[in-house]
Amino acid sequence: MRCRRLKHTALVSLVLVLLSVINAVAAIEFVYPAPFSWVAKPGHMIVKFNQVNITAARITLNGLASEMIDVGSPEYLKLFQDYFIAQSLWDNGRNNLTIDLFRSGQRIESASTTIYYTGGDSTSRVPPEFSSNTLHTPDKERMCLPCHNMNPTPAQMNSNVEKNNPCFGCHKKMLSVKYVHGPAGTYSCGYCHSNKGTPKHAVPKRGAALCYECHADMALQLKKRSFVHGPVEAGMCEACHDSHGSGSESQLIKPVNELCISCHGHIRTTAHVVRIPTGEGHPLSGKPDPAKKGTGREMSCISCHNPHGGDVRYFFVNAAEDRMALCQMCHNK
Repeated sequence: MRCRRLKHTALVSLVLVLLSVINAVAAIEFVYPAPFSWVAKPGHMIVKFNQVNITAARITLNGLASEMIDVGSPEYLKLFQDYFIAQSLWDNGRNNLTIDLFRSGQRIESASTTIYYTGGDSTSRVPPEFSSNTLHTPDKERMCLPCHNMNPTPAQMNSNVEKNNPCFGCHKKMLSVKYVHGPAGTYSCGYCHSNKGTPKHAVPKRGAALCYECHADMALQLKKRSFVHGPVEAGMCEACHDSHGSGSESQLIKPVNELCISCHGHIRTTAHVVRIPTGEGHPLSGKPDPAKKGTGREMSCISCHNPHGGDVRYFFVNAAEDRMALCQMCHNK
């Protein structure tokens, strides 16, 4: 009797172990972004179901659930197997993400995580519980190898022919903007990125150390200036510019005034420069740009201030010590 009980206990234990292994293998895997990580750009969302007999999936983001997504058709399985890849639409800040998997209308598995989206703001504001992430790690690249060239040569990384540049297939979305940085627009990825970087494909230098390799003229100009804007002096080009492209002129990460006020926030609540009879300060927009007459460009902070630096305090564009001389660019009566 005792021997029979021991065998029964052993059999139950074996079944439990096998079930735990099956569950571990079947568990939904958040490939990118990694669970509880932060991202600075929307990019792709990649999820591995670790099951092939799923008929539908549902994505819920911050309480908003998608319709049922067909992931079980022969066409889908031929292309994606047990992966789900989609363009992400994160909200600024915390994003609560849930994936539900269904088989014949019955929910069989669910997994949740939280992703933090900076929305272009400084990463210094990211809560400490969220880590940075990268897709180009050995384990994750092995998942991509069946369909993608994960070890391109320098020549392939700089090929301006779309089908010959392995980077373009996944990263082309970042070029679907109005203002694209020159090297990115010609698919010259190897100009800045190295496949020997740490992590892989990281740029070997950051900020001005890298940018000035091409923009040496800017470095020379700044050496001649008496006053240099703080982020520029610190070599923080990416504090204002997106290295690939953006919807704002000069690849700014935000429209001019929105970008400036993100640091100089007091301008939102105080009268700027002077107080006009209505009680308001000097307009910051809504007027023609006096520095670019005839171009149709609207007035902004850079109508009066050079964002990189200048020969006078406050970086006035006309380099005049007398503030009234700046005013006379418009008010010349």
